[in-house]
Amino acid sequence: MRRPAAGRRGARPRGFTLIEIAVVIVVLSLLLAMIAGIGTAMLGQQRREATRQRLAGVETALALFVSQHQRLPCPANGQLVGTDANAGLEQLTVGTPNTCTVAGVANSQQHGVLPWRSLGLSEQDATDGWGNRLTYRAAGAFITAPAMNMTYCDPGGTDNTPELLASPGGYCDSACTSATFPVSCTLPSAVTAGRGLEVRNLAGSPIMNPGATPSTGAAYVVVSHGENGKGAYNNQGVLQGGAWAAPAENEERKNDASLALAVHFVDDFFIDSGAVHFDDFVLRPSILTVATKAQLGPRAH
Repeated sequence: MRRPAAGRRGARPRGFTLIEIAVVIVVLSLLLAMIAGIGTAMLGQQRREATRQRLAGVETALALFVSQHQRLPCPANGQLVGTDANAGLEQLTVGTPNTCTVAGVANSQQHGVLPWRSLGLSEQDATDGWGNRLTYRAAGAFITAPAMNMTYCDPGGTDNTPELLASPGGYCDSACTSATFPVSCTLPSAVTAGRGLEVRNLAGSPIMNPGATPSTGAAYVVVSHGENGKGAYNNQGVLQGGAWAAPAENEERKNDASLALAVHFVDDFFIDSGAVHFDDFVLRPSILTVATKAQLGPRAH
């Protein structure tokens, strides 16, 4: 029998070379990195959206509380674990006027977080998308009832004498009628003048200023401390984030829940430039906005 020619022998199957395998590995790595990046971005967006929705719910709950009690609530103690009997309850000392007594310290809002139980919310409703509690501070002039009742104020009046703490009927003159208008009718600015919390941007410029004319102070401030969580308490009562990096985080630190009531709070757009960092979400309605939403705002004469 004749042997088959060498050129007719069956060709052996050729395997992948090391270069081809390396190329495949690189391509797969790039695809996995892209998928992971997209997944991370989507998760971050979901957490930001959850935070916005919860802040909107908190704003509504605070307006309902003001409508029922004609005052702002005090903060709860952020240092308490979620299972503590006092967790989520406002730390109020009733008096003339009322004061906040957070963490057992008289006339203090240090360590204060949103009082979710006093607002009829769950603890989850009072946490942001990253699982941290919302920091809360209230303007001290409006935690005594009926300080948020401005139904006797009239924007058409001429009396702009600074108002003292409200009578049983609330701020402004209940004798304001059509017959006495406008002399006996008190302007809302007489109530808000010099009252409320100051809020500034990262450049230090006031964006809500109790000392302005007219006053634009915030009734309260609610803060989500964003993705890095710095300055927030979690549901175990543990402060998050570690040490603050100076000077990049000096302004963001003003919103820290563990600090005493700040001279001013900070709100601005997200920035992470290395020299400056800010990722907080801040709710900061004006005094008149809260009163109006609670149906306690100035009447239209």
